Amino acid sequence: MESRIIEITSAARKYGNINLRSCGKDFFPADAFGASSVSKGIGKPITLQVEGLKGVIKTDIPTNNKTDKPRWIFRNRSWVKKFIAIHEISPGQKITINRVRERTYEIIPYNGNDKNNTKQIEQDKCDEERIKPTAKKTIELQKSSKKIININYERNCDCKPNHINCLSAKEWLKNQLGVWQFYYEGRDIRDKTVHPATFPISLSKKIIELFTHQGELVVDPFVGSGTTLIAANDLNRNCIGFDLQASYIDLCNKRLSQNNNMFNKSQQIAIQDDARNISEYIDKDSISLIWTSPPYANLLNRKRKNKSRRNRDNGQLNKIEQYSQDPRDLGTLELKKYSEAMGDIFESLLPLLRPKAHCVINIPDMWWENKRITIHVSLVEELRCRGYELRNIIIWDRTNLVNQIGIFGWPSNYITMGVTFEYLLDFWRPPS
Repeated sequence: MESRIIEITSAARKYGNINLRSCGKDFFPADAFGASSVSKGIGKPITLQVEGLKGVIKTDIPTNNKTDKPRWIFRNRSWVKKFIAIHEISPGQKITINRVRERTYEIIPYNGNDKNNTKQIEQDKCDEERIKPTAKKTIELQKSSKKIININYERNCDCKPNHINCLSAKEWLKNQLGVWQFYYEGRDIRDKTVHPATFPISLSKKIIELFTHQGELVVDPFVGSGTTLIAANDLNRNCIGFDLQASYIDLCNKRLSQNNNMFNKSQQIAIQDDARNISEYIDKDSISLIWTSPPYANLLNRKRKNKSRRNRDNGQLNKIEQYSQDPRDLGTLELKKYSEAMGDIFESLLPLLRPKAHCVINIPDMWWENKRITIHVSLVEELRCRGYELRNIIIWDRTNLVNQIGIFGWPSNYITMGVTFEYLLDFWRPPS
């Protein structure tokens, strides 16, 4: 009897989304994968025998309507919350899925002693071996030294309780357009040797003003050069930024020390740590906005060719601009592993967001070996599976910031220049 062990997440408790990705496609019959919606056609049903529930459940696994890839959740999942409640399963605990027959699966709580879970147990042993004893001690020491940050997250303005921000009706009207343009200012960092992928303070300020009130808490999981912190300082918002690289944390602190805002009554803090550990620093239901520009998968982890530029050698030719080769760095990952890692990070952040609080991610697509790699599509699908709801997609029109563009692909291969636009993906935590 073949088995898989699945870790239960907050998305499973709230929305019934059991993440089946680790099961692998071969664990289920090929015809069990149906279309994206019932109206377009379901797969040939499989049967679930769920411990503690009467009867059986017939279901299939939906696929993405654009990519045809599995969404890795059961379509019929109304039973999941009941199953979790009956067995008092908390996020982080596990369940076992046993394939008892070709199209029949048994779902039970994981007891830690299931002899049939050979594949998962072997994988766990491999994971243990990858971490040397000294490294494990370091990790345990780091975790034990962390604590919740004492930072305010309540609004201190006079806005009405049902207002999403402090904007007037006239200011609100200016934000209705779905295509945005911005300009750099003197405080912005443009030097790619300092940071290879910066964005304007004006962009960060617009996002923060649109989705928060004064005094509320903004979090940037990939703070980089600290632009989000500077914008929050300007706007009197509390803000915490995280980054793996000590040099970027030093840069953040240097920029904050030079950004003297006499009206600022809030805190802006830069912390060197993995975004996977943010939940150790922040209380649940306290974040009013997650705003970030994360690594763009492995876009920067290759030599720059500058094929689209008339001036080929502009100081970036043949350079690898990737932030680091730290295995924790998302910029070293190809798209599939990158999307899964982003999903893990943002799923851990979801309980920290207030209900109806927004999460905005700046991301482009990229070209790789003459194929368009749709990073933004992968992130939308991944975060939806992790419990987020997509609200808006805004186009950041960068044409006013781009110089020295040459003929790219002419005359036989039409390709839009990725440097001329990026996506602002606006999600929120659905109201409970």
